Amino acid sequence: MRDVLITNRPEDQSSWGAKTQKEGLRIGTSSLRRIAQLRVLHPGAEILPIRGNVDTRLRKLEAGEYDGIVLAAAGLHRLGLQESLIGRLSYFPIETLLPAPGQGALGVECRDEHAMLELLAPLQNNGVQAATSAERMFMRHLGAGCYLPVAAYGVLKADGQLCLDGLVSSLDGQRRIRVRQEMRWTERMGKEQAEQLGVNVAEQALAEGAAEIIDELNVLREGQHV
Repeated sequence: MRDVLITNRPEDQSSWGAKTQKEGLRIGTSSLRRIAQLRVLHPGAEILPIRGNVDTRLRKLEAGEYDGIVLAAAGLHRLGLQESLIGRLSYFPIETLLPAPGQGALGVECRDEHAMLELLAPLQNNGVQAATSAERMFMRHLGAGCYLPVAAYGVLKADGQLCLDGLVSSLDGQRRIRVRQEMRWTERMGKEQAEQLGVNVAEQALAEGAAEIIDELNVLREGQHV
C-alpha cells in the first residue's frame, strides 16, 4: 500500500532524502493526493503530470522527462519490477506519504452464488477487508473522490486494535487535517463495524476543518470544467 519514489540514476537517491529544499527536481505524478503531500516533502521540486501504465511511466523516466516518479509499490511488486530497479527506488514511510484508500488491496468480483462464494472463501482476509472498508468509508463519508487530495490508511494491529489514519489536504499542502482513531475489532465482527470507524474518523476531520478544504477544491474543480 506504500508509495515508492523511482529516480533516474542510483546516485540520485543520496540527494533526495525525506525532505529537501533542492530546486529543479522534476517529480512525475498526476495524483492530487501525492502532489499535496510531495509539496510539503519537496517544496522546491517541480511536480509534473504523468500518464500511462507502469511501463509507459518508466519509459518516460528513462527518457529523462523526469528526475523521479512516484508510483504505488504494490503495482511494481505485482509486475515483478522492483528487482530491476534496486538502487533507484525508495519506499515512503506510511507516516510520511499516506496512501490512497484501498491502495494495494485486491478484490474479486463474482456472482452471488453459494458455491462460488465458498470457492473463494480461502482468499478472504478479514483483517484486510476491515481496514479497507474503514478507509473507503472515510473517503465516502467526506463526499470526496479520487480527484481530491484525500488519503487514508487502516491497519489491524497485533493487539486486535483496528487503527485508521486519515488526511485531507489543500492542493498546496499548507492546510492539512490529519486525524486518527482506533477500535477493538475481532473476526466475529462484520465490515459494518469497520465502516463505522471510517465514519467516525471522517466526522472528526470535518469537525476540524476538512469541509472547508473540500468545498474549496470542489469549487475549483467545477470552475475548471465550465
